[in-house]
Amino acid sequence: MKVRKISEHVLSLGAADPGLQYFDKLMPTPYGTTYNSFVVCGEKKVALLDPVQSDSIDQLLSNLAVAGINHIDYILSLHTEQDHSGATELLWQRFPEARLVGTAKVAEFLETHLNIPASQVQLIAENETLDLGGLGLTCVPIPFAHWPDNTMYWLEEERILFSSDLYGSHYAAPPYKAADEKIHLETTRSYYAEIMMPTSKQLARHLAKTRALDPAIICPAHGPMWYEPDKVLSLYESYVSGKADLRVVMPVVSMHDSSKIMAYYLAEKLEASGIPVNIHHLDNPDQDLRVSMGKVVEDTVDAACLIMAAPTVLTGPHPAAGAMALMLNAFKPPLQYIALIGSFGWGSQIEKRFYDLLPQLKAERLATLLVKGLPTEEDYKLLDDYAQMVKEKLTS
Repeated sequence: MKVRKISEHVLSLGAADPGLQYFDKLMPTPYGTTYNSFVVCGEKKVALLDPVQSDSIDQLLSNLAVAGINHIDYILSLHTEQDHSGATELLWQRFPEARLVGTAKVAEFLETHLNIPASQVQLIAENETLDLGGLGLTCVPIPFAHWPDNTMYWLEEERILFSSDLYGSHYAAPPYKAADEKIHLETTRSYYAEIMMPTSKQLARHLAKTRALDPAIICPAHGPMWYEPDKVLSLYESYVSGKADLRVVMPVVSMHDSSKIMAYYLAEKLEASGIPVNIHHLDNPDQDLRVSMGKVVEDTVDAACLIMAAPTVLTGPHPAAGAMALMLNAFKPPLQYIALIGSFGWGSQIEKRFYDLLPQLKAERLATLLVKGLPTEEDYKLLDDYAQMVKEKLTS
């Protein structure tokens, strides 16, 4: 990742990891990611926002040297997770004159996650401004825009917002090319689904704060900058609005085709009645399960209904369906309805065990439809009725 000039006084000089395949060993990142770090140069003081992940410190130090930055007065931690602040100690060794600055929650978490004593952190309060000489960085806490410690900083003089995880994307654009807008928007949606959606209830007020500031540029912790902030703000506003598309998301796993046959028959009937269905195969042999589940989670950002199609394994759900339930429970998509269809050979407790994995999901549970063995003509009639029931629920 090269040094980029954001404005007359602001540089982007973090690190890129274009080969990263899974963020946190969980979230698929087909375009890699970046660990963004920024330097703001005032007339008297220099501030660096967010040291990078520890294994990327060499990129950061090299970029600082290229930019001619040989002195730092403040190191601001916007969020203490290791991909943001992991290199703090290493950066401090290079710039021992710097003061570490953060909110009280940041100070607490730096001690917890990096063993940096909270007493070494210069505390900054909400709406307090760090004076750099002619420029000031104003603290704007955004608790639970992912973690309790997430913090934005507002550079009013240049209308630049450093937004931490908010408005980010896992996308390492080629170093000497502009970011591809289609990929940027695609990765912003998937990033929202797996990073922001679990705390979506808190985001509306953070969006309102951002709109009130009216930034000209948004600099997130991951991915490209937003030089037209309305694009990402409008996206986020649509995501948190609670409005759902008239659409069914259908994850499918099948061992001997019974559940797959049911899923495709039901999808065909729903499509014929005007209800779009997106099928996602959790048993794709050419695709890591994390990729399949990630696509499902992303698809639930604004879908009205999810119908899980799965067989019974030793009286419970197929492990892929169980993993999918755990993911849904963790990311808490704003689904209106959730349902389960599937098959069994001789007995089943799949319904109880599947829903036992979903205590946090508030969607209304529709009736479960289970078939013993391969579907019969009677079972297809039940699926016809089931499609009609789903349509009526979604269109009422």
